[in-house]
Amino acid sequence: MAALNRGGRRSAWWLAVGAFAALSSGAVARAADSDDDDDAEEKAAKAESGKPGGDACIDEDVKADLFAKRKQRTSRERLFQQTNRHELALRFGYYESDTFDGAYTTHLGDIPYVSRVPGVRSVPMTGLFAFSYGYHMTEDFAVEATAGLTVLTSRGGPELERTFAVLQGKPRRQMMFDADLVYSLAHAKMRFGGSITHFDFYLAAGGGVVDSVVSSGIAGNGGFGLKFFLGRAFAFRLDLRDHVFKQQLLAETLIVNDISATLGLSLFLPIRE
Repeated sequence: MAALNRGGRRSAWWLAVGAFAALSSGAVARAADSDDDDDAEEKAAKAESGKPGGDACIDEDVKADLFAKRKQRTSRERLFQQTNRHELALRFGYYESDTFDGAYTTHLGDIPYVSRVPGVRSVPMTGLFAFSYGYHMTEDFAVEATAGLTVLTSRGGPELERTFAVLQGKPRRQMMFDADLVYSLAHAKMRFGGSITHFDFYLAAGGGVVDSVVSSGIAGNGGFGLKFFLGRAFAFRLDLRDHVFKQQLLAETLIVNDISATLGLSLFLPIRE
């Protein structure tokens, strides 16, 4: 059962990596096209100014202002500023366990103390639910703390589960707490229709703890993501992470690599105009 799960996990990992790579390459290509358009417009303006009867007599300050306005017609939005800002994010997605089944859904009742609320505990959620807080020290570096929740299920081997009762025949909650260093590897932009969208491609790595019926100890994680900036205070993000930690299955201790893929919405504070 573990071998089959690991094979499926590796396939899911490579499919996710391929999707992220295709999205990143397409976005960077569109960003390059946008920059080429900007450069072509500026070169054409400079060539026009050098022609006889052009704007050779115009003051240099006025000419620089005209070139800046021409540039702004193509790139109307400013680069999203992150330095010294706080980021709050809600993330939802899929969790692929190395030794158990992948988690597509959870419930609000899996959150500690929420299970005591009758009308709320049965509300369904995605397989992984996480809340993140980050502080951006510069445009390139940030620190981020994340609390996540998923469930462990085992539907593929009911006979083994009845014999050994690893999960005691029901989904079991797993909580994860991580602290990461985030590095924005590339800042770029791309054109959607007539507007320019700024985005970051970033790497993240760090450590934390995992708590479940089969795991209780330190964990490491690493991965990458894309963050698309919306307006002045919001961002849409995609994250792919590999979680490495120990699991105790009866008398055997395993080092597992669990994969998570999430979508999220971030709010940046303070909100700037």
